[in-house]
Amino acid sequence: MIIDFIQKGGIVMYPLFFVAVLAFYLLIYKAIELGRLALHYKKHQIIFQVRDLLKENKISEAKQLLKYDGPTEKILAKGIHYLQEKYSEDAIKDRLEMIYEEETHQLEKRLPLILVLGEIMPMLGLLGTVSGMINVFRAISAYGTSDAAALASGISEALLTTEVGLVLAIPTLFFYTVLNSQVENITKLMRHAGFAIVTISRVINKQK
Repeated sequence: MIIDFIQKGGIVMYPLFFVAVLAFYLLIYKAIELGRLALHYKKHQIIFQVRDLLKENKISEAKQLLKYDGPTEKILAKGIHYLQEKYSEDAIKDRLEMIYEEETHQLEKRLPLILVLGEIMPMLGLLGTVSGMINVFRAISAYGTSDAAALASGISEALLTTEVGLVLAIPTLFFYTVLNSQVENITKLMRHAGFAIVTISRVINKQK
């Protein structure tokens, strides 16, 4: 039945469904990845716990909280290492900024591709419609407009690809926006983690 439906829309329906399957696969992959991180950070207020322990100079206890392999934990773990090595505040800022950029890049990985695929779908649908309408007008020029029912059927099939393209693109772009929002929330936590480390560094330098 699906094959018949695809064949109704013409050859453009094949790349359109291929793009849709790829986009939905990437969406599911990123949703699982970001969902796990979001759930973890919702349950654990890791930044405040580590900050309070560092203020009390309980470095070993703070490290014990950073076993989870998340971007915020990486910034905090590296920050603790820099504090132990007595790096200057500016040096800590520069190094944490580099880690922040690397982790942000990892979080955003594949999201631009999802966006591109979501934007391609309606264009492929429009391409299929234009191609179908060209065939309809060719039939009109060859056989005239005596068979109105056949003409209406041909136009309906030509418009099918645009409809399918929009139906597939709308949820793709919607979920892309949701995932992008999750990335922004996680990067905000990473910035807070970096700020906490820099603040502790400032306090330590004042005590010297």
